[in-house]
Amino acid sequence: MVSQAERVYNHLQVFGSITNAQAHEMYGIRHLPSVIRDIKEHYSAEFDKERMTGCNRFGEKVWWEKYILKPKETGYKFWEQDK
Repeated sequence: MVSQAERVYNHLQVFGSITNAQAHEMYGIRHLPSVIRDIKEHYSAEFDKERMTGCNRFGEKVWWEKYILKPKETGYKFWEQDK
């Protein structure tokens, strides 16, 4: 059985980012910040957050967070490769 953290982490590796609405629609996750916390702890992942804005169904302004997975540092720099 795949955990919510695994599902979201796999999604992030493919797409790079996710919002709470996407997590709910695609994976049935109701509270994405908890899953992001688990990913940070389990995978040592780091995130950027981007504040998104829009309107709800009543035309009112709303905002939400978009979680963006930071690439992991590999320690390898192509300009320092052995010659």
